[in-house]
Amino acid sequence: MRVWTRRASATAAGEAVDAVIVGAGVVGVACAHYLSRRGARVLIVDSRPPLSYTSAMSTECYRTYFGDHVQMTAFMNRSVDLLETRAAECDNAFSLNRRGYCFLSATDEGKAKHVAQAAAAATLGHTGGAVHKDGGHGVRYRGDKLAYDAAVDGISVFQGHDAVRSFFGELPADFVSAETKSLLHCGRAGWMSAQQMGTQLLLGARAAGARTLTPASVVGVTTADEGARVSGVTVQLGADPSAHTHVACGAVVNCAGPFAGEMGELLVRASRPRSLLGATSEAAANAHARAFTLPFVNEIHAKAMLRDPLGAVPMTAPMMIWEDEVELRWADEERTALLEMGGFEATLARPLPGGAHFRPYPGATGTVVMLWEALHMDMHVPAPAPPEPQLRGALFAELLIRGLSTMVPKLAECYLADDGSMQATVSVDGGYYTKTPDNLPLIGAVPGAPAGSFVCAGLSGYGVMASNAAGELLAAHVLGGAGAAEPPLPSYAATFRPERWLESDYIEAVAAGRAGKGLQI
Repeated sequence: MRVWTRRASATAAGEAVDAVIVGAGVVGVACAHYLSRRGARVLIVDSRPPLSYTSAMSTECYRTYFGDHVQMTAFMNRSVDLLETRAAECDNAFSLNRRGYCFLSATDEGKAKHVAQAAAAATLGHTGGAVHKDGGHGVRYRGDKLAYDAAVDGISVFQGHDAVRSFFGELPADFVSAETKSLLHCGRAGWMSAQQMGTQLLLGARAAGARTLTPASVVGVTTADEGARVSGVTVQLGADPSAHTHVACGAVVNCAGPFAGEMGELLVRASRPRSLLGATSEAAANAHARAFTLPFVNEIHAKAMLRDPLGAVPMTAPMMIWEDEVELRWADEERTALLEMGGFEATLARPLPGGAHFRPYPGATGTVVMLWEALHMDMHVPAPAPPEPQLRGALFAELLIRGLSTMVPKLAECYLADDGSMQATVSVDGGYYTKTPDNLPLIGAVPGAPAGSFVCAGLSGYGVMASNAAGELLAAHVLGGAGAAEPPLPSYAATFRPERWLESDYIEAVAAGRAGKGLQI
């Protein structure tokens, strides 16, 4: 029996729904899409318009490559299957492509790592896996020919200058640093218009009867059967704290992104275990909430949009990721001054973690999207998250150009003056990555909360690419037990279950590095 069918009747506040989704970002919209397609009456509630806030700040990319993590690979393969189905339904209105991801290294350690990763990827079902060590391999990157359904190898490795240069084919000969020793290419990867993809999901949900309520906020959860199950939500309308309405429902889905922690606490507090029935102790209620707190952490996600009129980056290039540590080039007196300043500035005088990456941005001719999470990792984000993240602005942009020029020297040649100052037009924006310590999503029933409480959050830096599979899985959880015809949950469902964070053995395994983590890029 579906969880919402018990006494979810209409109220004076308006028509009852089967599920209220808290959060209208791309993940919340995906949950609405897959629930409504299966017959659920859905209401999406958010204080902001759909697909705004952090969802509007996405890098808009996707990949099926997640290292040797079996379940993340299966999860993302399913999500990309669904992305391609959605693209076919709308004649690819959201411009999905297969331009690929390139992971590059200039170290012997990087070379060995790529070979091992290719071998591991083959065991997970990725096609290809060949390691090419000379320029005669005949494999050519064709960024202008890679439609979303183009035939590509899953993983390929190119080692040595000749093999890398040959792979890049028609791109300029000096595009990538001559110091590059190894390139791992993920073919079933690329990018899209995340806004248009989300819009297609939202249109599909609305066509199936889903509704949105904005600006509005869920401020309370009502329960039945002595707090055992959800019966509805209290919604504040707009910014007026006295303007409330009640919506009867049998399920609440926490898709609140950076505010998922606060929404999760609201759901847990709605549960009144028998030991607390009638109790007035705030301490007891707080202890109950703490016992079931899920470990959401927000990190700053910033990106810089570089106007590239000098063509440092060809507009047909793939996503490019430099995996090595980066030592920024400073004059001796600059390095000394940075070390004397201490704090973040001092870290700039030492090797910085790898992961700097970029891709062309076809939505604005001659523009490059640049990212490097290491440049904001020192900035703590309090809970609840501030409405706007604190970004380093022009300094972030300059450091990106300095760092990425290790991989693409022409960036420095074109946009850094002789004194090292940035000579470029760059805009910076950003949002948050919401994640857990294992960098895996939380999808399923909320432990410690009334029956009918669900979460689909913590999708870190892969929310757009994972949203379809996440929405599909969430719908399967909400519809659990609807009948013998229901398909079994996919293999990755157990890996993403929220209650793993109540298990001391798992928490210890993550802390000790014994549990697999989702790959961050």
